[in-house]
Amino acid sequence: MSSPEGRRGGPNKERETLPEYSQTARYDDEQIAGEAYFQAQEAIYDTEHELSAYRLKLEEIWHVAVLGDSPPEEFQHTVQAILSAGEPASLPPEILTYLNQRRLQARKLGPWVEGHYRPGKPMKP
Repeated sequence: MSSPEGRRGGPNKERETLPEYSQTARYDDEQIAGEAYFQAQEAIYDTEHELSAYRLKLEEIWHVAVLGDSPPEEFQHTVQAILSAGEPASLPPEILTYLNQRRLQARKLGPWVEGHYRPGKPMKP
């Protein structure tokens, strides 16, 4: 039996660009989401893990996502604790793919890259 990739003429590009690891939580409050985001940034900055943190508003709900290469289990628990002020959530694959592509591009610029965008202004692909 042939694989689905073979029937479609090649591997699924979306799966190729999804991160190995991702944890996301949603928040009712912008400030609480901001606190979780900055805590995640600090935790990542203090390690050698290839991860990125994002705070975004999707369908009027604040989300914080941490994604990238799979960190050790102990650090995964740290991320879960940081995000625990919110409710566990998942982002659509196309959003995860987009964020992971941004992460991979930023990695080429340096070990620490930060970008901030105002709500209501679409991010440039």
